[in-house]
Order: sequence, then C-alpha cells, then structure tokens
Amino acid sequence: MNAKDDAGTPRCLVLSDGRRGIENQALGLAERCAALRALTLQSYHISHGKAVAALPPKAQLRLAKFDLPDCDMAIGCGRQAIAPLLHLKRMQPSIITVYVQDPRMDASHFDLVIAPEHDGISGPNIQTMIGSPNRVTETKIIGETLSFADGLSKLPMPRTAFLIGGTSKTHSLDKTSHAAHMSVAKTLVAKGHSLLITVSRRTPDFAILDWKRFASDAENVWLHDGEGPNPYFAFLGGADMILVTEDSTNMLTESCTTGKPVYRLPMSGKPGKFQTLYAALETRCGVTLYNGESGGEDYVPLDETSRMAELVWTRFDRLT
Repeated sequence: MNAKDDAGTPRCLVLSDGRRGIENQALGLAERCAALRALTLQSYHISHGKAVAALPPKAQLRLAKFDLPDCDMAIGCGRQAIAPLLHLKRMQPSIITVYVQDPRMDASHFDLVIAPEHDGISGPNIQTMIGSPNRVTETKIIGETLSFADGLSKLPMPRTAFLIGGTSKTHSLDKTSHAAHMSVAKTLVAKGHSLLITVSRRTPDFAILDWKRFASDAENVWLHDGEGPNPYFAFLGGADMILVTEDSTNMLTESCTTGKPVYRLPMSGKPGKFQTLYAALETRCGVTLYNGESGGEDYVPLDETSRMAELVWTRFDRLT
C-alpha cells in the first residue's frame, strides 16, 4: 500500500468524516506539509452506518471494511478517522500515520499525535499547539479578499468581522448571549463601523433569523448565512477587527493568523479547559473579551500549523 506518484512524490491521504470543521484541521496540516516539500494530497471521507459509527475505533477496525487509496503518509482528524489510520498501519507499517486531536486512546498507535495544548495530554510521540491546525494562510486570505473585493468595496472602513459559532459541549449560544452579541453589533454600527457577519452550522435558528433581520435593517452590514460562495477568508482579510464567539477553537486561532486585533464574544456555559486556550491566546496574540474598545498591540501572526508541519516532516524523515 506504500506508494509514490509517477514523479516519485510521496502521497498523503487526508482522512475525516467530511465535516468541515474536522476535515479542515487535517487538510490544513496536510496543505502546510505540501507547502514545505513536494507532497501529493488526496482527501477521503469515512462513511459508516450509524451503528458502526457509534462503535469504539477498535471495534470499527474489526467490523468495518476499508478500501483506502495507496499512500506514504496519512493524516486524520476526528473519531471516525482513527480506525482507518490503525488499518493503514496494520496493513503497511511503513506508512506514517498522524492523528490530529486527542485520540483518547494510547497515542503509541500512531506515529505522531498533534493535539491542542488545552487538551492537556503529553507523551513521546505527542506534539501540542495553541488551538488547532487550519487552512488559513496569508496567500489564501489575500486571494479570497481580492475575489470578494467588489462586495467589500461597498462597505466603508472601519470594518468589524463577527464570527458566530453555536452551542457545544462546553458553551451555549442562548438568547442571553445572543442578545449581548447583537448589542455589540448595534453599537458598532452606530459608531460608523461596517460589519462582516458569518454564522456557522451550529448557530441556533433563532439567532440566524435575528441576524438576518438586523442585516436587512442596518446599513453597511454583510451577512453570510451559508447561502452562495463563502466569504469567510475575505472577511478575515477585509476586517480591521475580528470578534469571535468563544466556543470555537478553530475560528479563534484562524482569526489570529491575521495579526489583527481579535476579541472573544462571551457565551454561557462552563469553559473548563478552554480557559487554558484563552490564556494562551491572550499571552500570544492579546485576545481578550471584547469590552467596547478597539485597537490592541501588534503581534506576529499566529502560524502554529506550519510549526506542526515541520514536525510531521521530521518524523517522516526519521521513520522512512
């Protein structure tokens, strides 16, 4: 199963269940590896029935059938990627397997585990980072900002991006939190800011409906509600300031790749280990809860994904 393409370039298989937030972590790491050294990428979505998907990874390994493409390296993210990585390693030990996130099992089953610092795990083949890998690069932001330049040009500066997540295991986007976010948005519009607002798949319907009403009534507001081309990267590039709901590791760390002022929008719930993430982002990038002020000190854009990609190649070279 270990193979290179016709040019002798190593092949990397990117494994996930296809959910955007999960796939982007594995794909972002793979793309950054390919930016450092020639690497052919292929994404593969794991699809099981509900009964098999609910099983522990080792039970999936016994029961599921895997017909995976040839590769030299496999990068997986999310629970459904674990069994395929174990299968690849069993079938061809020379394949380098990399798992993104806390696998919640013995990390020695993988050649490398890359996990958020706030997960609090450690070990000889575990590397930790602030937040999670992502696909955001300066080149991508510039390119997407230019692609959406016509829309952005209609919105006078200063521009503030609102990145709205939703309810998770630790946070709740309830009506109280949402009302606070809306109040911030209305205040900024009154001060002359243009707003770039995007919601996510986890955003409650009541909040999306409220944002739609707000966008239709206010001037200089661009709301992306999931319909049509996604201007997410253009919003990062076109904004002067970025406000992010504090439930999303991905959006917080992606925003910090810009080097721009980033602030948290509070949510209900008990953040637990996320407090470690907030502290790391405050120390590294000056991220704090939004208090009505704008600005903030400059910081070097956060690029933990590139640092992890270098470690992947170091492990690849050591094991091949």
